[in-house]
Order: sequence, then structure tokens, then C-alpha cells
Amino acid sequence: MHLRSGLVPRSVISLGFPVNQMEMKRMIRYTLVGFVIATGLMRPALAEEVKLGYVDLRRALHETEDGRKAETSLKKVFDQKQKELDEQQEDVKKAIEDLNKKRTLLPADTVRQKEGELQERVAKVQQTYLRHQQDLAAKEEEATRPIVERLQRIIAKIAAAENFTMILDKNQGVVFAKPHLDLTNEVIRRYNAGEEKSSAPAAKSSPSKKK
Repeated sequence: MHLRSGLVPRSVISLGFPVNQMEMKRMIRYTLVGFVIATGLMRPALAEEVKLGYVDLRRALHETEDGRKAETSLKKVFDQKQKELDEQQEDVKKAIEDLNKKRTLLPADTVRQKEGELQERVAKVQQTYLRHQQDLAAKEEEATRPIVERLQRIIAKIAAAENFTMILDKNQGVVFAKPHLDLTNEVIRRYNAGEEKSSAPAAKSSPSKKK
């Protein structure tokens, strides 16, 4: 039995925001659901009053100042974990190649023993890969969640102030829309200007001990 040296995919995880597409979809859904329901309840006679817009949330996340900082920070973590994974894969690859060179010179029992040991090492590398992937996904969600939530509040504020019926995410099935409906630049501008920053839940401070 010959072990293959291809162990796991080279990349640990993609850092293209959002790291967690399913989570992003769930978070964005809360912003849009009210508008979707409102549109569904409109009478046909009011159809001409529908006002639509869209936001490229992926670009907004990349281009906000906080998003860029989060991306830089996550990239450092990614590179560190990728280096660790690459080193482990390289060690196992060399061990496999060494066994294949010596296979015909070793007793069959020794070959089977070494193959079993190598299979265990391959399994450990794969476990490292999965662990790093899960860890990076959790870190990315933690880093981007407050940014996405603040973007949501800004979008909701624009929708209410300008009487939008629905604001869509460009990345969630918008095939075509006229450029003047794009609110992305405005959302980014407001975010970087500090809008809704104070609306984030304040961290609870631990009560001071009385002397």
C-alpha cells in the first residue's frame, strides 16, 4: 500500500470577507426582512410608489476603516496558522517519500508498521487543518460581526429617512440594477464618518470593589 503525499488543501481558509457566508446571509436577512414583508403587503395600487436600492455589503466591509483593520489582523493569524500547517505537511511528505525509497529494503512487517504510523501523522495534520479552519472562521466572525451590525443600522437609517421600500445586498442574487440605486458609497462614507458608532452596545464594566 502506497501512501499519497497529498494531505490537505494548501489554503487554510479564505480571507475574502465575509469569512462565513452562511452567517453573513443570516445577519443581512434581519435587515431586509422588514422591507420584504412590507413589500408583500402592499396593494397593487401602490406599486408605483415602490423605492428600491442596493448595497454591496462585501465591498462595504472591505472598504470601511474597521474592515481593513480587521482584515490585516486576521491575515496575520492566517499566515501564522498556514505556516504551521505547511511545516507539518512537509514533514509528513518527506517521511512518506523516505519510506517509499526504502520500501523494498525493509521487512514487510516494518513497512506495515511505518505505514500505520504515517497514516496517524496524516490524520493529525488533517485534524490540525480542520481545527485551524474552525478557529479562523470563529475569529473572523468575531471581528466582522460588530462591523456588519453597524452597517445594518446605517442601512436601516437610510431606508427610514429616504422612504425605501427595500434595500438589497448586491451579492445575494441581484443580477442587474441601475447605478443610481447603489447606496454602497454612501454607507461606507457614513460608517467612516462615525455614524451609528455610539449605538453599539456598551461593554459592561465589572463593579469596583469597595475598600
